[in-house]
Amino acid sequence: MEFGVWKFMFNNVHYRLTNRCLLRIFPNKPISTAQHQYDNTYVFGNLDTVNQIRNRIAHHEPICFGATGGIDTNRVLYCYIIIMQLFQWMGINANALLYGLDHVGSVSSKIMCV
Repeated sequence: MEFGVWKFMFNNVHYRLTNRCLLRIFPNKPISTAQHQYDNTYVFGNLDTVNQIRNRIAHHEPICFGATGGIDTNRVLYCYIIIMQLFQWMGINANALLYGLDHVGSVSSKIMCV
């Protein structure tokens, strides 16, 4: 399945159609508070942010420039943090899963030194 399918599983319509049970895939998700709601809307927003970067990569568009055109990898690093957070919520050992593949931090540092 494409990544966008998973994102839209958390929009309000699809979430209700699944009997509001999809958040169970995140057993380590923080408990919502009055200040922070970790609900389907929160997950949808995070997946949408990651999906935007994924689409830029898939369409061979630049991902290392900021809004003003200067070199900036903050958006990529923010997406990386979201992915790692979702892995943790799912109980996935990201270090083991990405061993030998995870070069986001080092490549980002090299780009910022240009």
